[in-house]
Amino acid sequence: MSKIETNKVPPDGGYGWIVTIAYAMNNVVVLPLIAGFALVLNDTDLTATQVTFIIVLNHSIGMLLSFFGGPMLSRFGYRKVAVLGAICISAGLMIMSAANEFWQFILSYSIICSTGVAAIMAAFTLAINSFFKEKRGRAVGVGMSITGLGSIYMPLLMSTLMYAYGWRYAVLILSAICLHSLVAACLLRPAKWYLKDPPTSEEAVPLKEPEVELVNGSVTPSSKTVGIASLPQLAEEPGENGVLPSKSLSMRSLTSSSSIQTRNAISHPDIRNKLPDAPLSESRYKWWESQEINLSSSINIFNETENSKAVNVREKEVVKEEEHKGYLQHFIQFFDLTLLSDPIFVNIIFGLSVAACVETNFSLLLPIILKDMMKFETSDIAKLMSVIGFSDTLFRFVSPFIGEWCNKSPRVMYMVSLLMIIFTRTMMLFTTSFMGMLFVSLALGITKAFRTVYVNIVIPNYVPIHRLAFASGIQMFFSGITIFTIGSLLTRVRESSGSYIMPIIVLNFVTLLTIISWSAEFLYFRFKNKSKSEPENIT
Repeated sequence: MSKIETNKVPPDGGYGWIVTIAYAMNNVVVLPLIAGFALVLNDTDLTATQVTFIIVLNHSIGMLLSFFGGPMLSRFGYRKVAVLGAICISAGLMIMSAANEFWQFILSYSIICSTGVAAIMAAFTLAINSFFKEKRGRAVGVGMSITGLGSIYMPLLMSTLMYAYGWRYAVLILSAICLHSLVAACLLRPAKWYLKDPPTSEEAVPLKEPEVELVNGSVTPSSKTVGIASLPQLAEEPGENGVLPSKSLSMRSLTSSSSIQTRNAISHPDIRNKLPDAPLSESRYKWWESQEINLSSSINIFNETENSKAVNVREKEVVKEEEHKGYLQHFIQFFDLTLLSDPIFVNIIFGLSVAACVETNFSLLLPIILKDMMKFETSDIAKLMSVIGFSDTLFRFVSPFIGEWCNKSPRVMYMVSLLMIIFTRTMMLFTTSFMGMLFVSLALGITKAFRTVYVNIVIPNYVPIHRLAFASGIQMFFSGITIFTIGSLLTRVRESSGSYIMPIIVLNFVTLLTIISWSAEFLYFRFKNKSKSEPENIT
């Protein structure tokens, strides 16, 4: 981004809403398809262990490959990366439709598809955040609301296709449906085409200096107008033989497109303390007059070669120092790992990774909890999941406006949503009836909507836009690591306790870690700023 563009701001609308529609078009196809693909894999000849391994490997590879999203996006831009991701998803599903062996499913779905999902999600996230700043929450809320519709129709579409054509032709048709992401990728445009100047208030505009001033009743140019700013005008009109005459200011002022006031200043000049100018012939040096000669400048001519040699030696030393830099330094620069030197950013990454891990594990455990612990029928579970999906989709659109009305930052709103999630999960432990669980499902959908919207704008609100791709990749990388560590811990807790009550308590406690770490940061900087302001007030 050039220096001129750094002073500009995103349009906060305009073509950004087309990008929002493209963002929603991609998400409504890709996210529900990848999340609910276990329905297709269960219809194959694979065992339950193999299906679980393929799904887990798909999520893990996708998150690990997100680490390379920053360099890819900075090198090629989000439009090209999105096109590549859409092609990878469609090609992976097409290859999977002909798969017979276990390794073929791993290659097609766990590797090729996950690569495409990682690329296209990073590209669309950067695109929508590049077009919005003040209205970023609204844009993400609209996009995620439309995305929620995919979780309603995609399972029905997948089951209908498998019932009518079998799982192979169903996957082949789904690979063609995923080409809608390619159409959405073609709608993306560089945000620099639409950048605009930041709005300036009237107080920020400096008062104009008067262009003329009165001297002895005459109108003369202001002392500030005949200064450095007027030097280029003097230099543009040389006299004869390329020499500027010393007495040609008034003549050149008359021939230039100056104002009437300037011409009046020439016709009524200020004669105070002004000596008559010397004639043009007297202002030049005569050849017979003696002139001083600076011998040191002549000696410096012979030293120019030595100085150039010294400069070349220094340049070679700089090149050698860069070559001696270790691979670790180049690795840090390539992935922009200097972001990790910011303690606030590290705290944000920690909180988001922990909360994302908890949400992923709870989403996987919820159907099992409803069936095994609460003994609900499959039809009742489907109704409860539909209530969660409906309330989630509705409040994804409403939650950004609630945040604007409360005038709170995305991190604060995200913390509030986590508190609501903890409270709702705790209510679920004391609910046994279907009607009670219906209200809990409604609350779960509302809290999920708040979390889904604000988790996507926490990092963009803190990190500059040119480092957003690197920051998102780092966050996804650590989220993948956290999901594996805490996921394995929850499996052991569930096996040792023999109940799902203890895993829910562990999930609530891990979610509380995010609230505690972010609250401690807020309190620390609040007291720090307060301690700094107190001595200033005393002085």
